Amino acid sequence: MLKIDERVMIRVAPFGMDLVLTIFYLATPLALIDLKASPVELGLIGTITSSVQMGLANLLGSLSDRLGRRHLILTAPVIFAASCLLMTVAGQVKVVLLLSALNGLGLALFWPSLQAWIADFQTGLGLAYDIGSFNMSWTAAHLVGPISSGFLYSLHPHLPFFVAAAISLMLFFLIYTSLYDRKHQKREKGEPLEADALNWQRGFLYAIWVANFTSWFLLGNARYQFPKLARELAIAPHIIGLFMGCIGLSQFFGFFILRRSNRWHFKKLHLMGAQLLAVAGTLLIFLFSEQFLFATAFIMIGISSSVTYYSSLYYTVHLLKKKGRGTGIHESIIGSGALLGPILGGIAAQYGGLRAPYLLCTAILFTAMMAELNLTKRRNI
Repeated sequence: MLKIDERVMIRVAPFGMDLVLTIFYLATPLALIDLKASPVELGLIGTITSSVQMGLANLLGSLSDRLGRRHLILTAPVIFAASCLLMTVAGQVKVVLLLSALNGLGLALFWPSLQAWIADFQTGLGLAYDIGSFNMSWTAAHLVGPISSGFLYSLHPHLPFFVAAAISLMLFFLIYTSLYDRKHQKREKGEPLEADALNWQRGFLYAIWVANFTSWFLLGNARYQFPKLARELAIAPHIIGLFMGCIGLSQFFGFFILRRSNRWHFKKLHLMGAQLLAVAGTLLIFLFSEQFLFATAFIMIGISSSVTYYSSLYYTVHLLKKKGRGTGIHESIIGSGALLGPILGGIAAQYGGLRAPYLLCTAILFTAMMAELNLTKRRNI
């Protein structure tokens, strides 16, 4: 059987899993729209998935500290293969929502354990570089997946789900032959332990967690609420896929830049700049209807989320001793943003119009920025 070097698996595993996810989660809202789903029901797809992920990520991340990473990681592709195949025969909205809960379990099994497995390799700047490779891999999938899904759905509504199921099974066999548990690496000299991290570093970590929550709140609205607005504006499915691909492209670019430098580490200016960029993106979607401006908005949101996600994951595994527990917290925060974003955005769209979610996102961003400034007030730059 094919075996891949473990260093390569740092890139292959996240790419494969998020390729499945992005194909699935563009095709699913389109399928629900064809089933005459309401905006609230569209929001429930992400909310249910994220609520299960948020509820279990911390528990399963901590479990990987005790039982090992491999078996938990292996289970996730099997779950997603089953979910994708069941989508081809799902003819009711409630069935799709049940599958969303199953997907949340798969996410909680996969991401905290995989991220902790990567952190087991090394520490310090080497860890930051590996996290950069990990980030670029899953964002490459966010570039390819939505575009592919949009075109596949245009050919036949079931085709994206068959392709995603096949990729899930291939990923299972690659993980089975190539990914094994490793002993934790010794920390580099001078690297802070959880107990002796400086107060301002811990404050910065909390601020980044707040910022990462807002990023996934925005992304949840972009992925689950924007397709409804786009279809009302007579935008074709493959164009919607290209818009979602703009998020992946800009995240990939952002991760590439961040991986090449450590100047952004613990810098308030970079954090606030990223949040302001997201504000500009949400306002463009709220105010305009031109496709070029939609693409620009998604690029802004993608760059902003690349800063908050990279920072959150790196600071978490850098400052916290128990990597599985730390990545579980990181994923729970992502899950909470992705949970609340679509459902609150759906309620806003239901009662305030299809552009209301982006005004809500702007308000959330400004509130978060005030909290972040308070948490980082001991840090001047």
